[in-house]
Amino acid sequence: MRGLAEYIMRGSKEATLVVALAAAIPLLFWVSAAALALVILRRGLNDALSVLVWGVLPALAWAAMGDPTPLLVILGSAGLAVILRESGQWSKVMLLTVPLGVAYALLLLTVHNEQLMALAGQIREMLPQMLSGVEGGADTAVLARLEALLVPILGGLLGSVHVLMVLVCLMLGRSWQARLYNPGGFRQEFHALRLSPLVAGGLLLLTLLGPQWTQLALLSPVASVPLLIAGLALVHGVVGIKNLGAVWLVAFYVLFVFMAQFAYPLVMFLAFVDSLFDFRSRMRPSSGPTDGDSNGHG
Repeated sequence: MRGLAEYIMRGSKEATLVVALAAAIPLLFWVSAAALALVILRRGLNDALSVLVWGVLPALAWAAMGDPTPLLVILGSAGLAVILRESGQWSKVMLLTVPLGVAYALLLLTVHNEQLMALAGQIREMLPQMLSGVEGGADTAVLARLEALLVPILGGLLGSVHVLMVLVCLMLGRSWQARLYNPGGFRQEFHALRLSPLVAGGLLLLTLLGPQWTQLALLSPVASVPLLIAGLALVHGVVGIKNLGAVWLVAFYVLFVFMAQFAYPLVMFLAFVDSLFDFRSRMRPSSGPTDGDSNGHG
């Protein structure tokens, strides 16, 4: 990937070629988004405008054919790259993913309304069977409540997946920038990423209590994304401080994938607890080198 990053940074023509070509090729829009984020982070939005335009054109074509994902991810990554360049704070970027994810969810609910309604109908048919093992069985009131939450939750899940892709592309672009101009810089930033107690507590409440009200159900999956990223940063930071090696991270992600139902809430809760106690600061040797966040954190 370093070779690709070096090619992108040779000049506007090279960057435009990569961004536009990757946006036009199916399933490579993430490369386009990461490359555009790299250009913005290094040169600023003004110098990246022509690259942005040529990247958006193929994405608009995909959107016209019914797939808005490339356009949303490319524009979202570009927007958050501008914020990160100007503020230098990953915590601020994390917070902005919530309104961005909500906007994505509302848009995707409109664009994919028929598909979401069909999926909700299929899930609705399976609910009695799914709840048959629950004590008390499939209560009519419970069924009605769950059915009302299906479409907002599905829309929120779509929004959260898209905003997660935006963050991954931005982080990839940032890591390319660090490899070229500041080796180890992104590692330090990510390892030190931590949410403030107020932000983490608010996001946790939205995640847990959102499904209690139909109007807020859409917020629940979206609000979980910053907590997830902060929790993953905590895991990476602890592994880095303890010098445990990449094997531990591989094992963690394997367990996370296969036990996501339990691991996801646990990682979110750890992010909240860490916002209160800052485990990484307590674990660092007092005389050793710090793994500080050059961009700051909340």
